[in-house]
Amino acid sequence: MKKILMMLAMAATGAALAGQDNLLATFSTKGPDCYADGTVVKDGESYALVWTKAGATFAGITVTGEAVGDQNLNRVLCIAPLAQGGRCPDVVVEVNKVVADLYAGAGTFSLHLLDTRKADGTPGGVEAGVNGFGAAQAFTLSASQQLQSGVATNAALAATATVLPESIPQPKIKSIEVKDGIVRLTVARTSKFVRYGVSSGDTPANLTADADFAPQDGNDAGDIVIEAPAKGTSGFFSVGRAPLK
Repeated sequence: MKKILMMLAMAATGAALAGQDNLLATFSTKGPDCYADGTVVKDGESYALVWTKAGATFAGITVTGEAVGDQNLNRVLCIAPLAQGGRCPDVVVEVNKVVADLYAGAGTFSLHLLDTRKADGTPGGVEAGVNGFGAAQAFTLSASQQLQSGVATNAALAATATVLPESIPQPKIKSIEVKDGIVRLTVARTSKFVRYGVSSGDTPANLTADADFAPQDGNDAGDIVIEAPAKGTSGFFSVGRAPLK
């Protein structure tokens, strides 16, 4: 339901005509918007428009693109691949009057940059999973004013990791193989919404993130293989969500 509450049109301000009594709101960011590692957001990356009820605290976004917690207090209204030239350009959002009456004036809207990059570094959208997010700015809209503007005066930084819902399983290493100087981990129970990385160490109690293992996208339909050059003849490994970067 949340994804059809609002209609988005990638258009310059005023280029779209609202239906009678609908609310037109224009959102944009100043830029340059960046990922957690400081690199500028890639064209086609997604932004989320979020509503938070007055008096409530925004609890974050899940890896599947939903608001964390009570949807009556926080709600992701829409997500769209809007990034262009390192920022969110002027985007016209047409809000149905019924929705405007329900949300506008009852809380605040905020525009969030998402990090939906897959293991190969390209934005995959919410369908590939949301790694991280960061708010640009919050705006207050009025249901009685048809045309409104929310321009973020600060850049967005997607530096907060999203929340994994309980429906996402814990990955399980099925086998470890060392061959031709390469250690290969075959991993089961992964999710397409998550990027996976490896921690390694000399003992099970002393495992640290191992950058030699390139992150891999999860796969709902089968196992994944994560590999790196072998560092010796023995070691311990665990697989989990790759750190946000």
